[in-house]
Amino acid sequence: MLDLMQRLATRMAPARHILIMLGAVGILVVGATVLAFEASTGNRILLPAVLILLWATLGVIFVDVFARIPAAPEPSWGRWKRLKRRISRSLYWLLGIAFIGTSLVAINVSLAIAREWMDDWPRGNPISATCPVRIPLAEMPTWRMV
Repeated sequence: MLDLMQRLATRMAPARHILIMLGAVGILVVGATVLAFEASTGNRILLPAVLILLWATLGVIFVDVFARIPAAPEPSWGRWKRLKRRISRSLYWLLGIAFIGTSLVAINVSLAIAREWMDDWPRGNPISATCPVRIPLAEMPTWRMV
């Protein structure tokens, strides 16, 4: 499992800067939404920004933690050096299990946030919810091409 996580982290390493920028954009959008918008309008912007911030943060942590995992101990090493390496790898195993658990929780939170965000949008025409003028359909003028 550690070797697989290390390979995946090294493949994701070039995207680290992009993930950091996405996280910064997420923080800025969350801050601006909280300060500038009302709750009903702000949720439409805030919820996707929180998701972007969450997944960008998890991606950066994954790349930083699992890019350099110590190799398995060699049989030719001394007992003390092998013991230190095994303890180090065991801690990475614990971190890997914790990260997998955290990712599963993040998936659950993402689905809940996406569900809430989709319920926030009005049914039917999304423009009708933001339009201040309500014209009943029966009174709407019809236009004909001449």
